[in-house]
Amino acid sequence: MKKIASFTIAITLLGSALQAKSIFKRYPMKSGMVLYDINTTGIGTGLKTNSIGISRLVFDDWGAKEIREDDVSEVQTGDFNEQIHRHTMSKMDYGTIYTVDFDENVTYQTRDKSIDMAIAQGEDLSNESIDLLKDMKAIKIGTDQVAGYTCDIWKLQDQTLCMYQGIPLKITIQAPGFISTRTAQMAIFDKPISPKEFNLPGFAVVIDKDYTSNLSAQTNTSDYLNAISLLRQKSASMGIDLNDTNLTLTKEQEAEVINTLGAAYLKKQKRLLPKLYTKLKSAINCIDRSESGKEAHDCLQPANKIDEELGDQTREYDFAHWDQALKNRVSQDLKKELSNLNTTIKCVNKYDKTTQVIECTEGSLEPKL
Repeated sequence: MKKIASFTIAITLLGSALQAKSIFKRYPMKSGMVLYDINTTGIGTGLKTNSIGISRLVFDDWGAKEIREDDVSEVQTGDFNEQIHRHTMSKMDYGTIYTVDFDENVTYQTRDKSIDMAIAQGEDLSNESIDLLKDMKAIKIGTDQVAGYTCDIWKLQDQTLCMYQGIPLKITIQAPGFISTRTAQMAIFDKPISPKEFNLPGFAVVIDKDYTSNLSAQTNTSDYLNAISLLRQKSASMGIDLNDTNLTLTKEQEAEVINTLGAAYLKKQKRLLPKLYTKLKSAINCIDRSESGKEAHDCLQPANKIDEELGDQTREYDFAHWDQALKNRVSQDLKKELSNLNTTIKCVNKYDKTTQVIECTEGSLEPKL
């Protein structure tokens, strides 16, 4: 259970949303397909390893959609002989991440919240791979021709990478007794990509219980994306150009935008905060009577469920180590939450604009313990 905020979420959304001026980019070109050959040789005491295989990188919508696949066979000879087949595939589809397990015939699905936020804000990450090489002190030592493209050669410790606009066309890793190469045999960019290239095997899909099932995270992200859309619509109706790098808002324009962004959240709070007050008050009484951490944990669940609907992160306590000191602290925390909630409800019920609620609650909420 977190402290009930006085709609500062709207101000945060305003600041972040104003940065959403461009298309989300992970690559400097809209689409691409690169097919690689993989060759690896390793020699050790009594053992020799040879691997050959193919790999592909396919992306569209500037990298918001991407699929990577490796299919490699490895043969080990020497003191013992063994043949290993490795087949991997991962896909990103606008923040949804799929990882295919070909051994178990299962596809795991989750979401990447950082990608959700980057997409919403239209971040340009197309130079990230080159910036990372520079940060790691890689040195550019020349150029090469790979798959019909001139790429820059970067040297980083035992690796040599030939990069074309941030996309590796050749990677060589060389150490004593070991050499591995991944070389592009074909590369096309800024050409239409067939949707079939992004197909996954027809395996059962298992949804990750971390981010995807976190209702508060889902609600927060959904609210954020909706707010970005509302901001763009509102800015257009107000004649505001979000692509203007010198954009500044008058106080009146800022208030209008904040009220637009906060309208849906205010409506949600008018509906849910009275219910949360009742559930939180019951939770305090329940925890004061509880005799174990499990009982205390169960006491909070009805209130936590409403918090998740609001998009508020629920507070975590170490219920496994339940004692009188923790019981007292939880009770005190929640009583302060209840007091802040009471103040917020009065302002929410009194006003119909987010800016009015912010002014009403400003300076009235106790800081969280």
